[in-house]
Amino acid sequence: MGYKKSAKERFLDRFLGGVVDWDKHLAESTTEDETAHLFETSKKILKIQEDFGNRTNSELGREMWYSNDFFINSLILNFITDAEDDLVNELKQIFVGILGIPGVDAEALDMDEEFDGYLIKMHFEVDLQMTFISDLVSYHIYGMQIRDERERANLLPKMWEALSDLVDKEALLKKISENKQVDKQVDLESPRLHIATDLFVAGMSFVLGHEIGHHFLKHTESNERNIVSKFIPKNVTSNQLHLDEFAADNFSFDLLIRGMKERNDNTLFAPLIVILMLALYDKTPEEPSQTHPSLRDRYLNLLSRVSEHNEVVALTLQRIFNDVATWINGTLRGYWKTEWWK
Repeated sequence: MGYKKSAKERFLDRFLGGVVDWDKHLAESTTEDETAHLFETSKKILKIQEDFGNRTNSELGREMWYSNDFFINSLILNFITDAEDDLVNELKQIFVGILGIPGVDAEALDMDEEFDGYLIKMHFEVDLQMTFISDLVSYHIYGMQIRDERERANLLPKMWEALSDLVDKEALLKKISENKQVDKQVDLESPRLHIATDLFVAGMSFVLGHEIGHHFLKHTESNERNIVSKFIPKNVTSNQLHLDEFAADNFSFDLLIRGMKERNDNTLFAPLIVILMLALYDKTPEEPSQTHPSLRDRYLNLLSRVSEHNEVVALTLQRIFNDVATWINGTLRGYWKTEWWK
């Protein structure tokens, strides 16, 4: 058998705009003359990554094998560390390529006989939007811990800002271009920030684990089902494809549970938050598509998985989800036609 290129080489060969190092690419594309603050921030991020890599990655700094994005590479390293023996070698064949394309999209690409390994492509905006939804939800969870009603009310503008960033792209681009976040002070000891970080890391892990699940569950093999599925008429059921999505969700949820060293309700909540984020780009989350089950059914399936793990926690997270979704729908004046989460 001849030499096969890797999944990383497939990504770089096949995708216009694919780069070896996404964060370094962003840093080098920002000039000091353009935006001094962003230029300095980019340099700081690379330095932080180098130091973190030296501490956690055998003094190898920003060395990356599993993604062109340092953070995603770190998540896969976490999966490998926590995996059972039979999954370790499979996980080491993953490569996730980040592309500078707008849209909340991640996809496990069908296997290609010319290449080894499993390729996943992800648009950069997944990371960005996961940040905003994690911030929004973290303000609500943090507010539940505050007794003073006025202090809780002060969090609402922050929630609105995060929601606006999620749904109003023009306003977000304007804010970035005007560099309104310059010199924004961040309290690294803030309990609210810790909640947001937990949700963000676990949320991105769930998105990644879902796509890995499609590969490991053989949904991306070049078999008859996958070939035929591309040509299914709209009036023909796609139940098998729906089952694939539920299976990938369950696979990813199990990866998260395996990586939990101690009880962390935010980690359990993160998959539900991912569904809420996706619902913000779907005006009818209660309706299935040709290839995917409804977001409502995916939410209920994941809620049942949390309940299997801890029924009391599941009930608490369900109430929080209801509160946040109801607030979003009310704030956006009936964004969804139904209360699909109930």
